[in-house]
Amino acid sequence: MNFEILQERFFSLRSNRMFELFVVAVILFSALVIGAKTYDIPENVLMVIGWLDTAITLFFLIEITIRFVGEPNKRAFFKDPWNLFDTLIVVISMIPIQDSEMALVGRLIRIFRVLRMVSIVPELRLLLNSLIKALPQLGYVILLILLIGHLALVVFGPAALIMNMTGLERYRVYITSMVSVLFIVAAVYGA
Repeated sequence: MNFEILQERFFSLRSNRMFELFVVAVILFSALVIGAKTYDIPENVLMVIGWLDTAITLFFLIEITIRFVGEPNKRAFFKDPWNLFDTLIVVISMIPIQDSEMALVGRLIRIFRVLRMVSIVPELRLLLNSLIKALPQLGYVILLILLIGHLALVVFGPAALIMNMTGLERYRVYITSMVSVLFIVAAVYGA
């Protein structure tokens, strides 16, 4: 079989919506298998879950191979951070560390396989990229909250001292006043 024909078929397969939905279904099933391992279950069921986990890992390896071979420009495949993330998760999850000291790390990597759904579903990718772009502005929101908290302490702090409040009572006044100022600001700006 000619490589160009194979590449064309894999490209059409990886672009197929049903294939994407099947990959999402396998990712969700993988999450269920990982969750099942956290319970006290009989040894024979644990063995079946181990086989299912191996089958899921092999499926992910085949899926990454299909996406790589189907990519017309192989360098572009590795320039996409989502493809790098997927490949890294699949390759690391293939390392056999079940009964070693690194078993917890192995479980965490297998949990990260669920995050691959972000790279498969374009809408989730768009949402995550937007959140990442909005992160720098969150610093200003935190600064505003701290300023409002400071304002509440300056305004209402002396009242707590005048009323001879101690420890927890004073803390309660500070928090209540800070929340009150936040509500006032939210009401003024129509949030």
